Amino acid sequence: MKFLDLRFFILFMWGLVMIACLSFIFIIAPISKQQQIHQIYSIIVIQTSLIQAILAVIIVGILIYMLNKFKKIYLFKKLLDKEKG
Repeated sequence: MKFLDLRFFILFMWGLVMIACLSFIFIIAPISKQQQIHQIYSIIVIQTSLIQAILAVIIVGILIYMLNKFKKIYLFKKLLDKEKG
């Protein structure tokens, strides 16, 4: 039963990573096409790249925060189980 909890924890972690990757592919990447269709100025390209970079950093920050939070919850649960048994 101990390994089952660990497997679900790892599966959940990988699920969060995959959701973050999909958000990069389907949300952040198309921004450049939407913004640059009408104007081909270098300023617009730089602004779009800056927006994409900021969004990517925010998503990675949220991912790190969530993974750290769930890791602490998992470890706390395991320590309580170890003290009881």
